[in-house]
Amino acid sequence: MTVKELIEELQKHPQDKMVLVSAYEEGFDELEKVHEIKVAYKPKENYWQGNYEDYPLDECLISAILLPRP
Repeated sequence: MTVKELIEELQKHPQDKMVLVSAYEEGFDELEKVHEIKVAYKPKENYWQGNYEDYPLDECLISAILLPRP
């Protein structure tokens, strides 16, 4: 999802609606901050893994926005 797509989706909701993220094991937490990060695309090998990860080589990096758990 791109920033544009996220904004379009969020604009469908009231501006005072709470934004939550999944908690580490159970339940949900409020979104506290947003980070810009650099990642590399690495297709997941297992269903519990993400398709992107931190990567040390600059030429392989993708700029992305992270909505982290608190």
